[in-house]
Amino acid sequence: MSYRALYRVWRSQTFADLIGQEHVTKTLTNALAEGHFSHAYLFSGPRGTGKTSTAKIMAKAINCLNGPSPEPCNECEACRKITTGSLMDVVEIDAASNRGVDEIRDLRDKVKYAPSEVRYKVYIVDEVHMLTTEAFNALLKTLEEPPEHVVFILATTEPHKLPATIISRCQRFSFRRISLAAILQRLRMICEAQNVAAEDAALTVIAQAADGGMRDALSLLDQVMAFADDGKISEEAVLAVTGSASRQSLAAIVAGILEQKPSDCLERVDRLLNEGLEAERLIHDLIHLTRDLMLIRTAPDLQEIEQRLGGDAILEQLATQSSAVRLGRVLERLIYTQQQMKWAAQPRILLEVALVDLTQCPPDSTEAAAGKETDDVQEIARLKEELRQLRQQWEEWKGGRSHLPTSAPTSAPADASPPASVSSPNPKKKVQPSRPRPAPVAKGEVASMLARSTPERLQRLKGLWPEVLGRVKERKITVHAWLIDGEPVAAAEDAVLIAFRNAIHRDTTEREGNKGLIEEVLQEVMGSSQRLITVMKEEFDAIQPVEQAAPPVTSTTSSKGESADSVAGGQGERDDDPVKQAIDFFGKDMIEITD
Repeated sequence: MSYRALYRVWRSQTFADLIGQEHVTKTLTNALAEGHFSHAYLFSGPRGTGKTSTAKIMAKAINCLNGPSPEPCNECEACRKITTGSLMDVVEIDAASNRGVDEIRDLRDKVKYAPSEVRYKVYIVDEVHMLTTEAFNALLKTLEEPPEHVVFILATTEPHKLPATIISRCQRFSFRRISLAAILQRLRMICEAQNVAAEDAALTVIAQAADGGMRDALSLLDQVMAFADDGKISEEAVLAVTGSASRQSLAAIVAGILEQKPSDCLERVDRLLNEGLEAERLIHDLIHLTRDLMLIRTAPDLQEIEQRLGGDAILEQLATQSSAVRLGRVLERLIYTQQQMKWAAQPRILLEVALVDLTQCPPDSTEAAAGKETDDVQEIARLKEELRQLRQQWEEWKGGRSHLPTSAPTSAPADASPPASVSSPNPKKKVQPSRPRPAPVAKGEVASMLARSTPERLQRLKGLWPEVLGRVKERKITVHAWLIDGEPVAAAEDAVLIAFRNAIHRDTTEREGNKGLIEEVLQEVMGSSQRLITVMKEEFDAIQPVEQAAPPVTSTTSSKGESADSVAGGQGERDDDPVKQAIDFFGKDMIEITD
């Protein structure tokens, strides 16, 4: 048989011919130049990236009759025999079919014998990860301390399956996927040497289908050359051989998704599947095209995009029709569907359902969701800034309260007794607060609320309160952040009373939009219309003793250091009492009564 496959004809014969593995070739050539090569090597990486070719080049370099040298001469008898596979001292072993312990024991017995034709015996073990555990154990000692005339070269596509004891005894080299540009350059050179005319678009499709493997690219090129009748390789011929969809067809399907046209998507899919395209291959191509669109949208200057698409105006225009967020969601759904199709009896139906679902999704829904999240973040940032300003104003106001005058408010009656003195370092200075305090709750409203409240209703409200908070959080997370500071303290048939520890939280909750949202949730959870009443915790605690109508204290004076509550209680129910007015104005915590 005179014909040889392209990947065999164009197999690399020197380190300089290897494509895309410069980090490997440089290390090996330097080691060979210095004569410091190892007794065991491990080559790992994807298929078709040059692992076995590198192993054969290495065997020729160390056994070349004109060497050892960094590059084999490929002219001496040893190099030619290794190239043809007829040298008995260079042994290739397929571990997938010779994986048992008996084969490894036989190898272990044979390595003791000296080479018959060249300087070193070289054992190239391909797909070494297929060996059994017992076979690995039998190989360990020989691999660690082989005879001086033996070199082991192990090759695998799945290095993670190798025992750590094997890996530690070898010099490991990781082979990379070959870049699209390097594969294209190699394909053009081969086509010129073979006198074959090929379109750049056709070679690009071949390089993309090879997925970083040079051997796969040459096999596809060989197949397409046989398929082309007129001796010219076209993009249509490559698509027919590979079973792929054209870029225009894929772009039409994605455009139908983005424009919410399910009929266009399904018609195009039906046409492609009737032409013989597999559903699994179609969704694979759709995933890659959607990824390209997302990269165009987010990183248009990426080198990979330039190589893959070459400035395709149609795809660039398609990428601008939607945001990167939406393209990402489409990509996620397609990947999920691809995983489900592996186990489905009807993969075509799964693909069609996924496309219909994607077209029914409003084009701006994902953007709106993202925008809502952004709005929430911005609102939280705004509220944090407002909180910071309020705290600053509160500190300024609290510092100024210590400088207020000791006299009673001007609205006090002229015949009232002198007000209680307020201890102050500077009684002549009067500082007004930079921001008014929250309006105190109306005592009559709270009293009416407490009169109608029952322990049973309050207990029921407390039981439902986590659900109320959860629903509020679902509707607007910022309102939930303020409401969580509140605590239910009373519940009537048509109203609830919530006590807050922080005035800012209460003020924000009382805003019209926020309060209305909470009342809607309360109505949903409790099953009846509810009015939200808020109160500060300290005000609620102060109101409760008053509502209990405790008997007044007859004494009108108190000794120095007596609490303001006792003094206020001793004044009875007189609304014109200056002490009571001072307590109401400044707060009981800021008052000290002196004789």
